[in-house]
Amino acid sequence: MTTSVSIASQALSLLRANTISSFSDETNEAEICNQFYDQHIRYLLSVFPWTFATKKRQLSQDSTDPVNEYTYSHIVPSDALLIWALFNSDNVGASPVQDYDIYGTETARRVFSNYESLYADYTFYPNESQWPHYFVELAVVSFASKIAIPVTGNADLARLYEEQANGGASANYKGGLFGVATGTESKQKRNEIIASSPFTSARFS
Repeated sequence: MTTSVSIASQALSLLRANTISSFSDETNEAEICNQFYDQHIRYLLSVFPWTFATKKRQLSQDSTDPVNEYTYSHIVPSDALLIWALFNSDNVGASPVQDYDIYGTETARRVFSNYESLYADYTFYPNESQWPHYFVELAVVSFASKIAIPVTGNADLARLYEEQANGGASANYKGGLFGVATGTESKQKRNEIIASSPFTSARFS
């Protein structure tokens, strides 16, 4: 079964470093993986609307209305990494709305709009056991590039695995395994959903 530790250990193996049995191992490798893993995976999940990491749910309306400009405030779910589509209806075939903003508050993020009801498509962090193989492969190689310098001090290794993970600067960081993974994902989506991805939406969080 795929776990966070197995992904980190595979990345370490690519670097010819010692693998780990836990992020709490008393080793340099475990300390580095523990420091970088969670944030790096959240980044990978946030840069594309992956189907396996998407939830659909109605947003709860905030008891406090916005100060100006908008009429309603809705609470962004605590597990939402990225809201990439909002709807003002739960009807089949409803189109996403564009006239909203997402702001931070002292307690949590809020969606401000003029819609009394809002329904969100958003990215969350699913358990590694639920990841498809193409994302696992991307995560392993991308994480290897992330920790290559802290673990080995070898910048050439970092560049090597960065090229494999996303094609590097020459591919605008959208090639390599990332390109394969996003291409595979796109085949599973309707054109309308792809069009409302965070890469083409005017406003997103």
